[in-house]
Amino acid sequence: MKSKLIGSLFVVLTLVVGIMAFAPSAFADTSVSMTKGSSSGQACVAASNCFDPANAQVAPGDTVTWTNDDTASHTVTSGNPNDNQTGTVFDSSLVKAGGTFAFKFTDAGTYNYFCQVHPWMTGMVTVGAASGETGTPSTPPATTDNNAVPEFGSIASLILVIAIVSVVAVTAKTRGFLKL
Repeated sequence: MKSKLIGSLFVVLTLVVGIMAFAPSAFADTSVSMTKGSSSGQACVAASNCFDPANAQVAPGDTVTWTNDDTASHTVTSGNPNDNQTGTVFDSSLVKAGGTFAFKFTDAGTYNYFCQVHPWMTGMVTVGAASGETGTPSTPPATTDNNAVPEFGSIASLILVIAIVSVVAVTAKTRGFLKL
């Protein structure tokens, strides 16, 4: 009876440690920075880092949080500076220095956004597999980044943890360490 309890505790402990070690990214939100100095001129346009990352890639249901790391106030407004779709999906109003704005993306698509105060500051959020559906009409980004969501999405690390725990439990059972 005592060995069964110890074995069960071992499995639970392994599962908890595995989830804590490998899966925090499965539950993490995406952060975007309004970079320091982006309000002082258009130099961030050439570097493609007015908003960093310039193209945040998330899964449907994920939340993106923008943090103002600049000294000036900014907005995060959906659309483009030169279209009639500005602010129809989301609009942060003014975000003061050090402030944040968060938005949960439920529908797949590509969402352009910009700062109304500094219209050269533009960014994009790609939700899910970038298919023909778009939340706001857009063109593909000029540069690519390596922030893409893996093919299996954010749940991949959780599946990896379950596989590792299963291997450890089976090995422990077959070697006599675990008696269930």
